Amino acid sequence: MIICPKCKTANPDFVETCSQCSAPMPIADSATIQTVDPTVLKPGSDFGPRYRIEALLGQGGMGRVYKATDKELNRTVAIKVVRQGVAGEEDALNRFKQELVLASKISHKNILRIHDMGEVAGMKFITMAYVEGQDLHQLIRNNPQMPLERVLKFAQQLAGALAAAHAEDVVHRDLKPQNILVDASDQVYIADFGLAKSYAAGAVGMTQTGAFLGTPRYMSPEQVEGKPTDGRSDLYAFGLILYEMVAGDVPFTGESTLKVMYQRLQERPKSPKLTNPAIPTWLDRVIMRCLEKDPEDRYQNAYEILADLQGGQSVSGLSRSGMSRTGVSRSGSSIQIQLPEFASHRWLWVGGGMLAALILSFAIPQVRHKIFGGGEKGSTSSVSGVPPLSSGRFVAVLPLQMLGESSQLGYVAQGIEEALSAKLFQLKDVRVTPTEATDKVDQSQPLQKIARGLGANLLVQGVLQASGDKMRITMKLEDVADGTRLWSAEFDGVVGDLFTLEDQIYTQLVSGLSVNPTSDELATAQARPTDNVAAYDLYLRGRNSMRGHDEKSYQSALDYFDQALKADPKFALAFTGVADASLLMNSIKKDSFLTQKALAAAQQAQGLNDKLPEVHATLGTAYRATGKYSEAVAELTRALSLAPNSDEFYRRLGDVHLDSGNVNQAIVAYQKAVQLNPYYWTNYNALGKAYFHSADYPKALQAYQRVTILEPDIDIGYENVGNVFAQQGMYQDSIPYYQKALQIRPNFSTYSNLGTSYFFLKQYPSAVEAFEKAVALNPNDTQMIVNLADAYRGSGQQDMARAAYQQAIAAGFKELQTNPQDADVMVEMALSYAKTGNAPDAQNFIRQARGIDKDTVSYIYAEAEIDALLGRSAEALKLLREALDKHYPAEFAAGDEDLKNLSDNSEFTSLIKQHTEKKR
Repeated sequence: MIICPKCKTANPDFVETCSQCSAPMPIADSATIQTVDPTVLKPGSDFGPRYRIEALLGQGGMGRVYKATDKELNRTVAIKVVRQGVAGEEDALNRFKQELVLASKISHKNILRIHDMGEVAGMKFITMAYVEGQDLHQLIRNNPQMPLERVLKFAQQLAGALAAAHAEDVVHRDLKPQNILVDASDQVYIADFGLAKSYAAGAVGMTQTGAFLGTPRYMSPEQVEGKPTDGRSDLYAFGLILYEMVAGDVPFTGESTLKVMYQRLQERPKSPKLTNPAIPTWLDRVIMRCLEKDPEDRYQNAYEILADLQGGQSVSGLSRSGMSRTGVSRSGSSIQIQLPEFASHRWLWVGGGMLAALILSFAIPQVRHKIFGGGEKGSTSSVSGVPPLSSGRFVAVLPLQMLGESSQLGYVAQGIEEALSAKLFQLKDVRVTPTEATDKVDQSQPLQKIARGLGANLLVQGVLQASGDKMRITMKLEDVADGTRLWSAEFDGVVGDLFTLEDQIYTQLVSGLSVNPTSDELATAQARPTDNVAAYDLYLRGRNSMRGHDEKSYQSALDYFDQALKADPKFALAFTGVADASLLMNSIKKDSFLTQKALAAAQQAQGLNDKLPEVHATLGTAYRATGKYSEAVAELTRALSLAPNSDEFYRRLGDVHLDSGNVNQAIVAYQKAVQLNPYYWTNYNALGKAYFHSADYPKALQAYQRVTILEPDIDIGYENVGNVFAQQGMYQDSIPYYQKALQIRPNFSTYSNLGTSYFFLKQYPSAVEAFEKAVALNPNDTQMIVNLADAYRGSGQQDMARAAYQQAIAAGFKELQTNPQDADVMVEMALSYAKTGNAPDAQNFIRQARGIDKDTVSYIYAEAEIDALLGRSAEALKLLREALDKHYPAEFAAGDEDLKNLSDNSEFTSLIKQHTEKKR
């Protein structure tokens, strides 16, 4: 034994580092080694007839590991030789054999492959794959507090390997950085299964002689106490390794092994964020859950860890917009302020998280009472975050997590998720969150937080693991309100069995939900979208491609859908896929051909299957994109007759009504969505949008307040509260909300709203900067360019302003090619023409916009602006009176540069005074 010079722990001879503190250990010289162990192998010597020793790689208590050449197969291998003096011990030999048997039992790319076992000159040895690189212990020592991206890369590989080992009932029991090899491409390999044991063997932490099995620095509490161990002991060691990678050291250290073991049993580890504040909170939670003292409080398997790691990595400043099976839907929306300089009501779609915004709102005393009222009435503590089960079954099917090599089957996982959602959609006793929302979920978050954000009380989760052509799918149903698991099951099959697997999962899930489907509901659920398995496979690949959210991904999706239709020309859902992908492609390319292609494909789908609600929803969306609002309303109404419990379809219907100027009908539709699911914040956000559109700011504020209560960790509700303040002239109060939102995610709508507030505070340089960033992020949007032009004009840059107005007009014509009925764009073009002195075109475009929508107050005001700019004072005053009577803010008009031609008019002064006093 050798005593560690740092912590005084006794270690076996010839170890490189201390088993307790990892300090370098003194290594005896070669002469001493030769005297102690004459079987040391020298580089260049032969080891039996087959192997040539190249170098010593490492040594430990049981033996040495050499780099060697397998002359027979002409490959480099690693050879582990049992040290002389222990080879005769039965326990050591059993461990040696066990390493071969158990490591060979597991087939995983992150577990070191064991080749064979043999004997040369009385020495037992095993050969294994050679890894060119270093062990994780050396990496951590050289790179304390590794970059997060590298930590997560290592962590996911390790979790996948442990999941594979535990699936074969193998627990490692000595997982530590020294047993983890890392090659030049950062692929990791778990090695040294010498202490591994099958669960069935009832492994314990000590041998009969009282020696601990494992390394004290990485032992789990149950190993320290000599209790039976299972895979959760490996998960504890995994947590320590992950802790060490982010913090540079493990949480428990001490002067002796016994002291460290005592800490492991008696103390809770300190958070790694205390050492490294830069690590994400979600990762801190993963680590601390691995390090729970009681195995029952830890993760119960490595699949759960891997799911949380993969979910956590998806959290970023930019959230992906979702695509549901039923077509294009934009549920997470932030409004664009309707200000007189910009006279627009286009709805912009954003997402993200903003917990700090809640704190920020309370940091502004002058607006706090306007958000929450007063006293305890508006306190969020009185509002339940998750709807109780007694209020109904609100179900969200979360994306299936994929383990290891299953990533190539992402499209299969998505297909299962969407199929279950679509089948559950048909049940009258169930409310289902659309996949567009669940696709954005960070599954590393606590279940209650996830459920609150989705307006759900029941969460369906799943894990897909594949090996070759075989799949294993693990599903579970959680009652989040009560914190209980209602159902879980495993399903095995191959990709070709996907229809059968979907049916099996759905049948058992319905039983777990304790609902009794009617005969019609059962028949609908059993109906298959196609009998052609190959066509369905291509369709799912297409849906999966659309998640790439770029032109290349959308084109790939279209190619897959085209192939699916070649395999089955009567596959209705494949036509909806073509429609959805075309509409998404159009959002980038702004090409009217794409919207016409979407419309034609959706009509084809309807002709093939008139009974699918998603077909009518997609067709309604296509009609909306082409400005055919009456047809869009009819199709969405038909979709709702087939799926009357869909709050998503009601939101889409409300969007169409809003686009066509039917604000009251839009409010009715959004209110119905709220009634169907009063716990889903998106429904209130949509309702607030409609109230805002109709200038009913108190109700808009109330709706957005509800958003902040239901989901306080996202930016949308707070940004919209800021928009309501700005719309009422409270610009200074709105700015902190926009700035905080931009810290979370740079977004063109937020920059535009921020620029608007700066503009009306006459802080023109700041306004120009914000609008330039908005245009840079969305260069083809007419409104963004008009905003920038107005800011240039305000700052005195007349040439820049004129050029920007001309650019806006060109962008407007391009947008109108896609949707000739887009009144928003027409208003922007009319203002641009007026501000460049082109009276005929200005009047022509504002008349067209008003012809489409006579009642929208911002359009009325915009026409008043145009008339004032063109010197038509009488007409401008008449329209201004109408706008102010409909509650357009008089404060805007009072300081509006576009109305300066009216500033000396006594009627204008009287109007402003009258409506300002009325408001007070």
